[in-house]
Formats: sequence, structure tokens, C-alpha cells
Amino acid sequence: MDVMENSTSTFYYEWEYYYDYLTPVIVDESKLKINKYSVVIIFWIVLAAFVGLIFLSLSLMSRSENLPR
Repeated sequence: MDVMENSTSTFYYEWEYYYDYLTPVIVDESKLKINKYSVVIIFWIVLAAFVGLIFLSLSLMSRSENLPR
């Protein structure tokens, strides 16, 4: 069994990060024309409207009179 006597050596690790081989664009938040949270708010409103339309269409399909009982 070999014992390493000189354990004071320092190892340096390097990492490379790849953003799909594209350099990400730096965006200055103060120069945006809309508020940064308005995109999130619009997303949730559209999602709630979509769920409401799905619920409405499913409830109208379940009230169909042509289905055999």
C-alpha cells in the first residue's frame, strides 16, 4: 500500500459551460419596454383561460342530448 507523503499539492479544476454553442445575450433589465413580471402574469391569464375553455367544452359535450342512455 503506497502512502502519499506530499499531500500539500494543490489541484485546480476547470469547467467549460456550453449554452448550446451560443453565447447568451446580456439583457439590461432597465431598458426593457415592458415590466419583467408582465410576461408571467400574461402566461397565467392565458393558462387560466385555456383551462376554462377546456372545462366549458367538456361540460357542453357532456350535456349532449344525442348520446344513448
